[in-house]
Amino acid sequence: MRGPDAAVFAALAALLLCAAPARADDVDPKQKELDELYQAVDKLEQRIGELEKQGSSAPVGSSGAAAWADRVRISGSANLAYLDGAEYGLFSHGSLKLYDTRLFVDADLARDVHVGEATAIRDAGFTFEWNLYRIGYLQNNVGDVYVDLRGLGDQDWANLQVGRFQIPFGENYLRFGRGYPTDPFVALSAPPPWFWDEGVKLWGKALEGKASYAFSWTDGENAIGNVSNGSSQVSLKLAADPWEWLHLSVSGLRSGTIGSDTSPAMAAVWLGEMFPRAFGTGASVPSFYRGLAIAPGPNKLDGITILGGDAIFKLPDARLWLSYGGARINSAGIGTYDRDLLYWLAELVVQLRMISPQLAPLYVAARASGLGTYNANEGYLLDLRYSNVGYNMSALNVYALALGWPIGEFLTVKAEYAFQKIALVHGVTGDIREDASNGNFFGMEVGVHF
Repeated sequence: MRGPDAAVFAALAALLLCAAPARADDVDPKQKELDELYQAVDKLEQRIGELEKQGSSAPVGSSGAAAWADRVRISGSANLAYLDGAEYGLFSHGSLKLYDTRLFVDADLARDVHVGEATAIRDAGFTFEWNLYRIGYLQNNVGDVYVDLRGLGDQDWANLQVGRFQIPFGENYLRFGRGYPTDPFVALSAPPPWFWDEGVKLWGKALEGKASYAFSWTDGENAIGNVSNGSSQVSLKLAADPWEWLHLSVSGLRSGTIGSDTSPAMAAVWLGEMFPRAFGTGASVPSFYRGLAIAPGPNKLDGITILGGDAIFKLPDARLWLSYGGARINSAGIGTYDRDLLYWLAELVVQLRMISPQLAPLYVAARASGLGTYNANEGYLLDLRYSNVGYNMSALNVYALALGWPIGEFLTVKAEYAFQKIALVHGVTGDIREDASNGNFFGMEVGVHF
């Protein structure tokens, strides 16, 4: 054995001879290090849990783990429109104006709220909407403002909103407020009911989302926070999605007495661009009934009942929406002032990629809709902007075509041509008939939403 190999062998032998058998009660140094490491990890996990708990309970604006910026989201939409139309129409003089502009604030208030071991609320939030412009007029008022409690008792069918919200009736209300950018048209809203009111709303889903409901109980007055007579309004919407391509819903609404002896009634629900109100108010011309002029009706309404149904067919590269319903407006006076209104709608939106991929993402839309008594003896003010026609409109039918170009995710350009056909009751004067001349208009809109 030569030098290097002998040296290595001697070193190994010395180590083996010096090594003494370990006693059973000796502590392995490596095991001791592992135990200390495990203890350190346990302490670290406990500390992380404490910090997460502190963060989830920290108030918005605190310097804790969950800062206010992580809990609050600001969004909005702004739409600039040019509208020009016939001499006696709504847009007789071409003008460029802000048409619909609003701001939203959403705040995350809490998540996974427990009472003992049970989940009481999955999450709680707050929503605020600043309604700046609508249909080209400065509003500067409140739209949505409510607290939203979801997953009560950890159930999909139990959710609660408290505050001011859009009345859950049909499908039209989904295109107002936050949903405005989803409307493929520019200027004219559809006639089915919609509007905000203050109260409580219960809603939820069942059968894996194929069935849903929404129930609301609100104060029933148009003005915010004004309950002049203690009336209330209830609504119920039942919906089903039996297949991915079909959505069905039926809705009902009932309000109590509205208005007072000194304050004309103004309901908290809209049909197109009017809301049920005391007969004769808001008009600058006399009202005609069965061919004769009549005096304005009483300030009070004894109640409003609305029933309607909607069907939405979601086809490949197309969407068809059908809606039909009726509204019963009962005056506190004689039957002369009672009105039965019908509304209807048929709307088709087609993505042009159906024709050629080169046309994506352009779309075309066609809509026919109507609102009225469809009775030549009984009229109503079917659009508040036609005060010079007054309660003498038996029908307001609108036919429109639109072309849209979504430019990216947050910008859309639209163009629309529409024709309005107004039918009048018997006996109206020549001036009223002239102001109700059928009017067409052209509009373009640039819309931003974020």
